[in-house]
Amino acid sequence: MSFIKGLAKKIINKLPTKRLIMFESAPDLSDNSKAVFDEMIKRGLNKKYKMLWLLSKEPAEDLPKIKNVSYIKMENSKRILLKKYMARCFICCNDWLWSLRDGQTSFYLSHGTTIKCLSGYYNEFPEKMDYCLSAGEDVAFLCEAEFGAPKEKIFSLGFPRNDALVGANRDLHPMFPECSFKKIIVWYPTYRQHQNGGVVSKGSSLPIIHDPESAKILNDLCKKEETLIVLKPHFAQDVSYVKDMGLSNIRFIDDSFFKENSISSYEFVGSCDALITDYSSIYYDFTLCDKPIALVWEDYEEYKKVPGFAEGTEELLEGGEKVYTLAELCTFVSAVSAGEDRLRDARRTICRRVNFNGDGNSSARVTDFIIEKAGL
Repeated sequence: MSFIKGLAKKIINKLPTKRLIMFESAPDLSDNSKAVFDEMIKRGLNKKYKMLWLLSKEPAEDLPKIKNVSYIKMENSKRILLKKYMARCFICCNDWLWSLRDGQTSFYLSHGTTIKCLSGYYNEFPEKMDYCLSAGEDVAFLCEAEFGAPKEKIFSLGFPRNDALVGANRDLHPMFPECSFKKIIVWYPTYRQHQNGGVVSKGSSLPIIHDPESAKILNDLCKKEETLIVLKPHFAQDVSYVKDMGLSNIRFIDDSFFKENSISSYEFVGSCDALITDYSSIYYDFTLCDKPIALVWEDYEEYKKVPGFAEGTEELLEGGEKVYTLAELCTFVSAVSAGEDRLRDARRTICRRVNFNGDGNSSARVTDFIIEKAGL
């Protein structure tokens, strides 16, 4: 059997690659891969190349219908393997899609600039992966240190997905018609508790607002300050203990919200007045918006042990207000409501270090790079 497989592989390797570009992301059709895909469609590359999205589930009926663009569930099958062997180019940002033969070029566009230590979370950068994208030259070392991408394979041109943050200015009031507010703060907490029992942190599913009482205190302040907090928890967390309260000024959203309101996640985030997060890469991205950031550091010491922090990131986090308690979070909300921004200068310095450029043209730059290196 091994002889037959080897022979089949040799025969396939002698065949010319097809005009096929394969894409992958998590969630499906998102992130840096989607931004590059959109740029390629805008340029009309789908008239010259077929484009195939590898999905985590069976393609839905409502997927975009675009000429020469198709969708398929990613699985270990002979059909998928043959398509991978015949593809000209791979563009991914979550699972590795590496080159299998000569004539192919693979690009890992990253899932974000890491704050956490990735050891045990990601497999080592595959030897046959050709290129790895970094958001900026000053954070390129994280690609090498955290998942082993060789220096010569790292290119720093900014994250394509971040173009949506630059200059985002949608009116968000129509998306929350039942609530009156002057300021809107988006809260993206990272993964802590899995609803199926997995644990990263021993704290509650949401930091700071551990129970209905603390959630009510925060909500009452927001109501007084005419501020809305929009909270997008990790999909695997059980936050029903707060969500089911039906609070007036703390609202929960998931990925369906963006589709229902015809807005991308980062266009929404960029249109908000401030960000609350913790150990998520969105911190680095949001510095492009030049708006206040709070970093919920309640379980910092616990996270420092497991999973730990990537070395060299501590000074890069000085652009966010460190929040350890409910009282400190309330202080941050009040400051945002009053138009205060204490860390503006520090955050601007950090922004220049962690982002290649804030001009909103990263999708074009990365697409140009891919076209050149893959010979498209």
